[in-house]
Amino acid sequence: MNNIPAVFALLCVTALPMGAQTKILVAKSRTPIRVAGDYPGGVAYPTACDEQGRLYVKLIEAGPGMIGPLFRLSSKGAVEAQFDTSGALINRYAVRPDGGVIMIYVGGYSKVMDIFTSDGTRGSSVQLERPLTPFSPLQLAVFRSGEMLIAGLQYNPGYKASTAIYDPIGRLVKQLVLDGDAEIEHAIEVGNDKDSPARQQHIGTIDTSVAIAGDDGLVYLMRPTSPAVVYAISAAGEVARKITVTPPGSTGSPQFGLRVSKNRLVVQFRRNCGSTIDSASCRSSMYSVVDATTGKELAAYEADPEVAGPMMCYAPDPDRFFTF
Repeated sequence: MNNIPAVFALLCVTALPMGAQTKILVAKSRTPIRVAGDYPGGVAYPTACDEQGRLYVKLIEAGPGMIGPLFRLSSKGAVEAQFDTSGALINRYAVRPDGGVIMIYVGGYSKVMDIFTSDGTRGSSVQLERPLTPFSPLQLAVFRSGEMLIAGLQYNPGYKASTAIYDPIGRLVKQLVLDGDAEIEHAIEVGNDKDSPARQQHIGTIDTSVAIAGDDGLVYLMRPTSPAVVYAISAAGEVARKITVTPPGSTGSPQFGLRVSKNRLVVQFRRNCGSTIDSASCRSSMYSVVDATTGKELAAYEADPEVAGPMMCYAPDPDRFFTF
């Protein structure tokens, strides 16, 4: 048994203010987690959390391809289940309401969803109906009612971001285009050089988007633009609301972290820093907490650099953050 090369820590707010409203988060407790195997590649992004406070994290083995198992941990850090990710798209999974997960596999023009039970067993598989605009799946999420949201990007011909809702047996319910995606698509297309930094940056906006299920029955899809844009989507494929989240101090980039709990929406940002003198000041995470219905800013935090790893879970009243 080996330690994960990271720390599981509960962060809590101190009384030390930073700026007008930003508060610093420091580790309140640290729990070492032991798992079988060796994972020099560390933690894969994004991570996940469910309504019971259980944590889902994929650990990366040595070698190419970001290969490694997905673990479900209890809120205390104990390993509860292990899911085999072999053959699945790189770190493309979503948490089911019962503690199981789904993973997607692509073969030619067909896409198959494998459904894992809560004990880690690979159960049934469903073939996904081909949508009107085919696209490569990049984000997955499961609604409380069992429907699935799959979002991604069409690469040929042309770049088209797309989001689709499927029922539990793989039938297409609706394919939708989010307002704001056309602007991203245009930014991808205008560059003549397919490898230009600008084009790759805009492709990355779709590739590093994050989708999670909220505890209110909706799925939240975040585009990591600056500021971040979050869409709350129903199982019928309707956009219930669009929320813009600004980083603390208005400077920072979204860092895969998105959580919704008790009408609180949290986005994790990484500090934008060009300093070559104080590099330690750049290794910091910031969190914006907003009202999940209105988008009103409620709180802003910055994590102590020592515990500024990927966000796992969030709990409000008072605000608490679980990170690796």
